[in-house]
Amino acid sequence: MELFDEYKMKNGCILVNLNGCSGEEDFYLMNQIIEELLKPEDSGYSVDSMCVGGYLKKDGILIRTSSESPYDGCSFYYDPAPLSEAEIQKVKDWILMVTKELLNRKN
Repeated sequence: MELFDEYKMKNGCILVNLNGCSGEEDFYLMNQIIEELLKPEDSGYSVDSMCVGGYLKKDGILIRTSSESPYDGCSFYYDPAPLSEAEIQKVKDWILMVTKELLNRKN
């Protein structure tokens, strides 16, 4: 099984759905790992009746996070349009790092 699935949305943004991770508990753990490993300049999340949604900003790059998506799991969401190839690779590396640590802590 792949660690995550990547989907290009109609608006050009990228949704990365983490396989085997869903719900609030996984989201809160994911958020904790983001804080520990990535040390973002800014981050936060909010809870509503439908899901937990959040964001992180690192090196000027905004990435959104969620406990639910159209594919029902923890996810990352970012817009590659304003990013350079190097910045897109940074985002992919960050997502991979967080995903591996999240799955490691869950098992």
